[in-house]
Amino acid sequence: MDTDSITPQDMRFNPPTFDETEVAQRVADQYNLEGQWSSLGGERDQNFRLKENDGKKYVVKIAGPDEASDITNFQVEALLYLENGSPQIPVPRIVRTKSGDCLSNITDTEGVKHAIRLVTFLDGIPYGEGEFPDVENLQKIGAFMGEIVKAFKGFIHKASKHFMPWNLSNGIAVSRNLWVDANEDIKSLAAPMLDRLRNEVLPTLNGCPSQVIHNDGHPYNLLRADTVLQEVVGLIDFGDMVYAPIINELAVTTTTFQRRSVEDLNIVENILIGFHRIHPLSDTEVSLLWDAIILRLLITVLLSDVKLKIRADQGTDALEDRTEAYNMLVIINHLDHHSMVNKLRAACGFY
Repeated sequence: MDTDSITPQDMRFNPPTFDETEVAQRVADQYNLEGQWSSLGGERDQNFRLKENDGKKYVVKIAGPDEASDITNFQVEALLYLENGSPQIPVPRIVRTKSGDCLSNITDTEGVKHAIRLVTFLDGIPYGEGEFPDVENLQKIGAFMGEIVKAFKGFIHKASKHFMPWNLSNGIAVSRNLWVDANEDIKSLAAPMLDRLRNEVLPTLNGCPSQVIHNDGHPYNLLRADTVLQEVVGLIDFGDMVYAPIINELAVTTTTFQRRSVEDLNIVENILIGFHRIHPLSDTEVSLLWDAIILRLLITVLLSDVKLKIRADQGTDALEDRTEAYNMLVIINHLDHHSMVNKLRAACGFY
């Protein structure tokens, strides 16, 4: 897809809005599961939590109207790949229908079929709640994401290169069409960065080692046991998976944790150290991390503005994301780029 001509509608931020009782009946028919239902948020899917009377919990995901069947299958096959090849990694497991299928469906009032998939619900709370992780556990978080990369090695799927708005190396961050309607504050801040990112950084980034990555290891998808314990007990939400440079995986996690404590720039360094310990990176990859972080921040601001314009019900979350990303970009704008790159290189023994 030509990202210069991308429009807000191409982002697919339009989850379905089925009535809970209708979904519950369909799940009871197809999966023989009943219990207490509660709504969960979702950017492109409509999501529910189902808790059976015996305490077992599930997440019910209904794909949006613009979600191609290949993409839904990609997400299912990825979880099956992890289950079969790396069962020790705590991620959701696919729940099959009564007939043994990995997917079901539900039809809306306009006759459009939406894929339904059920996965197990992982206990724990997000890192976005409770004490911020210390140095040791920031490195463990990086190591965990390195393990995810290793676990996905060799996984291939025909839909893995689909257009994913949150793929920081696909050109969204420098899309001329999106920047036309961008707010003036981010336009002014980003203007000096865009040519270099477009002409130098992105071509080099897209030449780096690539594979399927989770692409969404942020503080609300990485789980801990409670507000005090800090070790990783799970990773959820595989909806942003994509075939992309491996360094993007690290950029997403470092950026989103850094946003929660923008003044402490050692957060990026410590997550990098843990990741590099499990999945060694090249000097070129480490040298690109700081720019990859900038790309992620720019995308966050741009896509948050898109959400604020087309999805009023996501206003609070989108505004918080935008504010955090913008504030971090302001700080980055006052730092010496060369020094920050060399600081990260030194953490991996390259400088």
